[in-house]
Amino acid sequence: MIPLIDEPCWTPHRKILTPEQTQLPWLQSFGFQTSGKAETPLATHFHPGCMEIVFLLKGFQMYETFGHLFRLTGYDVFVARMEEPHSSGDSPEQISELMWFQLRLSALTQTFREPQASQLVSSLQGLPRIFRGNAALESQLREAFFCLASSDPIAQALGQELFTSCLYRMILLSRELKPLQADQISEAIVYIHEHIDEPIALENTAASCGLSLSRFKSKFKEETGITPRAFINYVKIARAKQLLKQGLSVTKVSDRLSFDTPNYFATLFKKYTGKTPSQYQNSPSQESDFV
Repeated sequence: MIPLIDEPCWTPHRKILTPEQTQLPWLQSFGFQTSGKAETPLATHFHPGCMEIVFLLKGFQMYETFGHLFRLTGYDVFVARMEEPHSSGDSPEQISELMWFQLRLSALTQTFREPQASQLVSSLQGLPRIFRGNAALESQLREAFFCLASSDPIAQALGQELFTSCLYRMILLSRELKPLQADQISEAIVYIHEHIDEPIALENTAASCGLSLSRFKSKFKEETGITPRAFINYVKIARAKQLLKQGLSVTKVSDRLSFDTPNYFATLFKKYTGKTPSQYQNSPSQESDFV
């Protein structure tokens, strides 16, 4: 387990702001990342003096803490409490888009007046492990991020106000206790799991939950942050990992899961796992599949 303090960064796929940029001493880091392919697993780490909140905008992500694995889909929020060790377990960081930030609560109490400071800190400490965000939170966090990154003092002041507002919005969202996915989309996910060995037509998946194809596509993406086809591929690859570890050949796994060709299966497998099927099959580590 290693202590980790994020360093400033600004690349096309990863951007990190620190207190020097945001002028918020209690915001240890504020990051924005897009990943178009699977990356290496996130090692077990903690953030000294901080709690961390991750808002998954699109895709999938796994987080593990104290032996418990949490699977996130689009618009899920994950909370790692003060100095709590966490990782992605044995799973690679997935194809995703996410924002995260680390809060130094001791500095926050020195910034806000009472009773606001105590109320805010207590509410943040009491956040559930995982809850559901929404489009309004995404829009506000994005605006806050790029305002805080600006050299314009007026834009930066706006960013500070927006980010503080985001904290209150998150707290209120965490209290709604609504299902992470709508009932119809949950039915579609069950259908996908039950038919994962078959070629899955989106028309049939939409029919399984009583939606038209166009409404199903838009609702699925709205609820999970990704397209139905991307989710089907994700579940197929998770099943392929199980079959490969059971000793089935790449060709047999491709046929078993109804991929068009073994080459297409291999390409998709590497995109989602960072390894070819053969590399995964021959690797000594036994990854767990939680889908």
